[in-house]
Amino acid sequence: MCHRSGGLIQHQIEAAGIATVGITVIPHLTWGGGAPRAAYLRFPMGNPLGEPFEAAFQRQIVREALGVLATAEVPRTIVLLPYRWRRKPEDR
Repeated sequence: MCHRSGGLIQHQIEAAGIATVGITVIPHLTWGGGAPRAAYLRFPMGNPLGEPFEAAFQRQIVREALGVLATAEVPRTIVLLPYRWRRKPEDR
């Protein structure tokens, strides 16, 4: 899904009274789309939750992203999560 579209969808959900948080790998596009809250990961496009088949790690990322709901104090908050992509592109 497009990062900007995600922000637009978040706005509609928030208008219905439901708090949202997105996960982004391109924060400037997420910011430009006006997403209310987002968790930013330094991962490549197409891998916002990390490596395939790493369910425990992916759940950890989702839990931390949901934590942004509790910690974001101002609109359009983007929080950098402390993970880095370690796999080399040629290892794919």
